[in-house]
Amino acid sequence: MRMTVATAAVVAALLTIAGCSREAGPMPEQQPQDPGPGALTVKLNALSADECFRSPESVPAPNCEKYVTQVASVPETARRFVDAAGSQLNRAANELASGIAAYRDNGCAQGGGQSCSTALTDIATALEAVRREVSALPDVTTRPS
Repeated sequence: MRMTVATAAVVAALLTIAGCSREAGPMPEQQPQDPGPGALTVKLNALSADECFRSPESVPAPNCEKYVTQVASVPETARRFVDAAGSQLNRAANELASGIAAYRDNGCAQGGGQSCSTALTDIATALEAVRREVSALPDVTTRPS
């Protein structure tokens, strides 16, 4: 008899715990892997507001390290939309990657010089080209899809 009461108590406790497991609410839905060109448009618009984009020749190169780090993911992301946009987007993404490499290869985060100013200007020019090509994608919105 003791075993039956103990077993019933354990079963009741397990049922209570199982019933509580749903009280936390629904499980969160998975976010899509690729938010689409709209998310890239938002990022490009934000980056184009940076002083390093607007005045690359007047900002000391070390002050643009964070900007360059944020820009660094753009070429790879943009290349995902080359099939829809065409070779101009691919060319702009390659030019942007080259400008980022020049900034890093010249040690611009530690110092500056004409090569760093040139790299920042090249990055700004290429970023604008990427922005122009992405904004021309069919059905692109500024909201991630």
